[in-house]
Amino acid sequence: MPDKRFLPLVTLAVCVLCFFALNEFVFEPARRDILNMQLETRRLREVEREVLALKARHGDLTAAVAQKERELDAAREFLPVELEQDKFIDTLYRTAENQRAQIISVQAGDVEGDELQSQTVTVKLESQYVSLLNFAREIVDGKRFAVLEKASIDGTGDKFLSCELTFRIFAAK
Repeated sequence: MPDKRFLPLVTLAVCVLCFFALNEFVFEPARRDILNMQLETRRLREVEREVLALKARHGDLTAAVAQKERELDAAREFLPVELEQDKFIDTLYRTAENQRAQIISVQAGDVEGDELQSQTVTVKLESQYVSLLNFAREIVDGKRFAVLEKASIDGTGDKFLSCELTFRIFAAK
């Protein structure tokens, strides 16, 4: 029969190996899972605090979302996806009528650019000086992003001025 002197030593070695195996394969993964859950819980609590702060700041979130949608619609109108030069030309005619200016001709130039498209629109009109200034200001300050690139004015001798204004309109594709 084998020597019984080593039996306690072998038993102790097996117990130590079982302890290390239990620690490495059971307790350590469970401890890592617990730490991960605690971190995730902290992150979720921070998100919850941010949402509550947002609700406190804006009150009703649907109203805040509706306001942002209105701002986005205004931005889309300011810089549309398509050039929509026909709408711009309609705006020119309406503005001229409001400012008591007479449009002689309107000519649209070539489309330039890929991502940010632009196009020149030249309008020839006759009006009084103040009406001309109000016309140009109303177009440039309007809902649509338009830049006055060039202006030439000729006096006809009476109260009316003959002028040619070149606007550049833009669209974001």
